[in-house]
Amino acid sequence: MAQQQSRKQLLKEPDEFLSASQHIWTWVTEHRSRAGAIAGAAVGVLLLAVVTKALIERSRVKRDEAVSTAVARLGQVTTGAPPADLVSEFGQLAKKYDSAPAGQVARYLEAGALGAGGDADKARQAYEQVRGKSAKGDLGSLAGVALAYLELSQGRDDAALTAFQALLEDKESVLPRAQIMMEIAGIEEKRGKSAAALEAYRDVLAKYPDGSWAADAKTRVQALSGKGTPAS
Repeated sequence: MAQQQSRKQLLKEPDEFLSASQHIWTWVTEHRSRAGAIAGAAVGVLLLAVVTKALIERSRVKRDEAVSTAVARLGQVTTGAPPADLVSEFGQLAKKYDSAPAGQVARYLEAGALGAGGDADKARQAYEQVRGKSAKGDLGSLAGVALAYLELSQGRDDAALTAFQALLEDKESVLPRAQIMMEIAGIEEKRGKSAAALEAYRDVLAKYPDGSWAADAKTRVQALSGKGTPAS
């Protein structure tokens, strides 16, 4: 119990969110080469768990009920990209309720569906719209996360690095900081910036020595520094 409480204090995240983020991190790592799919699925598990519940609880007016119904349909899609009619439905709902929170939820989910279907350009535009209208809310933060992974999945490393660095500066980011730092380190390593990558991995170890990403960070420090044993 003490170890669990220590971890929660260290990462400053609820256990439920941490578990979801770890699941997402594993998925992203295993499917990093699947262009477009990351944008739709990287935060999908967390989004559906949080937003669906909130929407259903607030379904007192027609717009919330309509978006809740579409979200429920999305939750039934277990493999592949969402059907075209559902993507279109999210787009219509987003346009119809553009000034309401439910409309921004619809826009976010439209972006994820577009990304999963391989339309990265339209997905990027939709995520940026959500960020513009929900900049100070959780949905805006989620859009920033999804946009960062979209850029990463498209091989746009410079854009991805900028996006993850922005997330690191966002104290309200819904993504654990250690995870953001690992992504930054990975991008720097991919770009051939070994010194910057090594510094970033060591920073993860220094700030989150008992976190879930410590083992991976140690492995990369060992590889980049050429030491015989992982750094502590």
